[in-house]
Amino acid sequence: MGSSNVSRRQFLQVTSLGGIALSVGGAGLLSGCASSSSAGSGSGPIKVGALTDLTGAFGVVGKANKAVAEFTVAEINAAGGVMGRKIELTVVDSATDPSVGAQVAKRLVESTKVDMVIGGVATNMREAIRDTIATRGKTLYIWPAPYEGGECTPNVWSVGAVPNQQVDPIIEKLLAGGAKTFFLCGNDYAYPRKILARVREKVEAGGGRVLAEEYIPLTETDPSALVNKVLQAKADALFEIVVLPATVPFIHGLVGGGYKGKIAGTLFDEAINGILGADAKGLIGAQDYFASITDPTSLDIVKRFKAKYPDVPFSATFNSPDWYRGFYLWKTAVEKAGSTDLAKVNKAFDSVSYDKLVGGPAKMVPGTRHCALSMYVGEMQADGSVKVVDTLGQITPEGQC
Repeated sequence: MGSSNVSRRQFLQVTSLGGIALSVGGAGLLSGCASSSSAGSGSGPIKVGALTDLTGAFGVVGKANKAVAEFTVAEINAAGGVMGRKIELTVVDSATDPSVGAQVAKRLVESTKVDMVIGGVATNMREAIRDTIATRGKTLYIWPAPYEGGECTPNVWSVGAVPNQQVDPIIEKLLAGGAKTFFLCGNDYAYPRKILARVREKVEAGGGRVLAEEYIPLTETDPSALVNKVLQAKADALFEIVVLPATVPFIHGLVGGGYKGKIAGTLFDEAINGILGADAKGLIGAQDYFASITDPTSLDIVKRFKAKYPDVPFSATFNSPDWYRGFYLWKTAVEKAGSTDLAKVNKAFDSVSYDKLVGGPAKMVPGTRHCALSMYVGEMQADGSVKVVDTLGQITPEGQC
């Protein structure tokens, strides 16, 4: 099993950790203080805000995000910081509530006066905080998650996978394997709907047929009605984006109900395997990182992370590689600009790249505000690990900005 595998015990430990807004102190980090913004090429610490869901339905993801932020900032500071300046990290809890997210984002920009904000777990959170940070707040915002694409707001940079990087390889594999009929389903918000629109497009362009497309509320905890619809349809393949907490009963219901088709989605990796148990076997997903890849840089970074945070998952579905990538691309852009000045960093960010990242090198594609990423197709195993069945190399984002 890879080092990112999450047992049920570890999952419960992570979800039970407390989380409030805080300025992070400790080795390599500066504690929060009331100093002014670190704009331009000053000599004081560079203030950075990390906004994530430490509590609420996505709390398990947010706590993993917080750990990656702490780890990465400590690593950067230990190596001399950014242009010789330490990063001062402030973490705030958006509580899986977009209204709370907007409030704490405003505090980061107006009170803490950060130079950059990284964060958000789900699309509805990004949409709630984006204008507060990037438009009205005139602050650089990094969106660190795979998503449906199309985020082109000035001062916003996306460092996760978009549909052609994550969806297309899976559909091509399913069609090549003989799947002709598909059932599509997910929670009822922007990310699943837009991702499944891309799935439908690729299925139909490849000669397949969509039998049904169904959605359940984001707060749903009992997906049994959806399970029954999938079982009755008997599609060759299911592409699903059912998020926690409904993911587990949904997959258990399908497997227990005898579903025979292939199950694919964008949320499968070692993190979810640990709570699905043997029912994870055969699930297919494409990610920018799996724990089973043998890239020496990825192995080294994740090993050091796990040494410091042994009970916290480092996984693609928890956006861990995206957070790590976001910090280093921003660092490289600031150093290329020679300043934290917003206009100068934006200009540098448009073409920045960095090689020593989890999953492989990444580079911003000029004019797109998005990354070219190394991608992998993985098949989940009953023991919680992932078998990498295709190493796709670096895929350029399509149709962005």
